Amino acid sequence: MPDAIPPTRLTLWRLTVAASGLAGVWLASREYDVWWTALSQQGSLAVGIAYLAFVACPSLATGRLQTASSWLRGALATLMVLIAVAFAVMQHGNGFDAYSIFEHVVTPALVVTDYLIVGSNRVEPRWWHPLSWLLPPTAYLVYYVAADLSVYVALDTSRPTLFTTNLALLLGLLLLAGFGLSAAAGRCSLRGGAASVCTTQSRRPRARDLVSRTASAQDWYPNAVLVTSAETGALE
Repeated sequence: MPDAIPPTRLTLWRLTVAASGLAGVWLASREYDVWWTALSQQGSLAVGIAYLAFVACPSLATGRLQTASSWLRGALATLMVLIAVAFAVMQHGNGFDAYSIFEHVVTPALVVTDYLIVGSNRVEPRWWHPLSWLLPPTAYLVYYVAADLSVYVALDTSRPTLFTTNLALLLGLLLLAGFGLSAAAGRCSLRGGAASVCTTQSRRPRARDLVSRTASAQDWYPNAVLVTSAETGALE
């Protein structure tokens, strides 16, 4: 997407992301009586609320709140990657249900796209962002253990070895996703303004560039005497 997205298009984009998240939650609530205990539904609900807030308060993405909104988008993107990948690995046979498609495919894709493409040129991610993005899933884990939930077979607290092993794998996935997203967004964080591409490399002027500048100088100052390096050597 271009560097400066028209406000109307940006609003429509954010509404699309919010609608996808809330659609998944609504469809899941029609499928299950107790829908709020799963991370997929909680993550989708968080996406819906956050992006509606971005629409209602555009100032959240500017000024002093710019870094905070960038952190939030990164945290949501990391969470969505966890939800999508973990679901693909721990398939429960509901991959083709409408709510599942929204929660595990559509919404994660939109949120990651928003963080990497739409908002990547806003604020460069800080080095500690990926580590702090562990906070939302950690909060869910505390709730999961405290409420003694049994939503996921892979996270069965009655089997400590299985629980600890899978928890370590999920932690590794979160760190990999977080640092990967941060690195990808950081490469394009300076796009636009003084930097027209993601990464710029300085180079020494080439000979043809100097020739072009000399010709340009002769066009502007036809009566000027241009001393070449050979003539300079002859005068010494």
